[in-house]
Amino acid sequence: MAPLNLDTASVFPFDLHRYALKVRYYRLARHALHEVFTCMQILPGDRVLLPAFICRDLLAPIHAAGAVPVFYEVDRDLRPLELPVSGRVRAVLAVNYFGFPQDLLVFRRYCAKYGAVLIEDNAHGLLSCDAAGRLLGERGDFGIFSIRKTFLLPDGAMLMANTQEWQSCLSEQLPFSRESLPLSFWLNYGLSRIERNTGIAFHALGQELIRKFRYLRTGYPIATSQSADEFELPLLPAPHHVSMSMFAKQDFAGEIGRRRRLYGEFHKLFSSMHIKPLFNELPEGTVPYCYPFYAEERAAQQVTRVARSRGFDCIHWPALPAAVESEAPLHYRTLWLVNFLC
Repeated sequence: MAPLNLDTASVFPFDLHRYALKVRYYRLARHALHEVFTCMQILPGDRVLLPAFICRDLLAPIHAAGAVPVFYEVDRDLRPLELPVSGRVRAVLAVNYFGFPQDLLVFRRYCAKYGAVLIEDNAHGLLSCDAAGRLLGERGDFGIFSIRKTFLLPDGAMLMANTQEWQSCLSEQLPFSRESLPLSFWLNYGLSRIERNTGIAFHALGQELIRKFRYLRTGYPIATSQSADEFELPLLPAPHHVSMSMFAKQDFAGEIGRRRRLYGEFHKLFSSMHIKPLFNELPEGTVPYCYPFYAEERAAQQVTRVARSRGFDCIHWPALPAAVESEAPLHYRTLWLVNFLC
């Protein structure tokens, strides 16, 4: 693996106040996507084009709107192989996997030809920009962001409408929730702060304790994705007021530097292991959600041990849709990631 250039500074151009008219906040990105379909007045039987390499729970808002998911395949670089032509395609999802910018040219051409709306799934790339310095999530008609996947919050997602036409269709911001938060969140958050300040993996220890408790209670150490997640949109779409308050106080510049530095450290650390990084370069403006790589089970477990010794999780990703899982190509089934959330 060649060394990465981590010296190039990245500046996050998002201003919470300047963007206020074009964004709405939700508990989960699935709720934000459902609002897109409400704005579009999606009808039963309308088609939504999305990658087959995707988390199954993203299908829930599509089914909740009465639409039909149509999958397109991606190659090992997670670029689309071909966008299928299907009648009544109303929307196309392009995914910025792991915070790295997807080339949107083929998607824009498809949408222009067939009159579809382009939705930029930027759940992993809240802090990222493309080579032109444009915020990921701002390049399509709509952008979907998962704030809780970048910062340790109780919940939090964001919808961005990028034209005046779509902005005028947005619903009013939902009042923020003030329900009591579970003790597990505050424990997790407190341990994370201690780890940040001391460098000792208290957060990882807390995660292990939580998993042991979950295993005793449910028989599973990690919350598992179920096939029903494809059809059941969670209730209570409003974000918690604690999440919104914590988001507004985040050190964006510090988090950008931390994530880029971690990517470089893990890239060097794993250079002698039998894995294949998904990305061998870290472009200017890219703020990685994680360190993604292809590996067989044995090598992935070696990476997992090293990552956990430093306070980070390594997981297999994603939980594929049921319609994809049984015949998924090898690269859909051998991708892992070291999650930088802490």
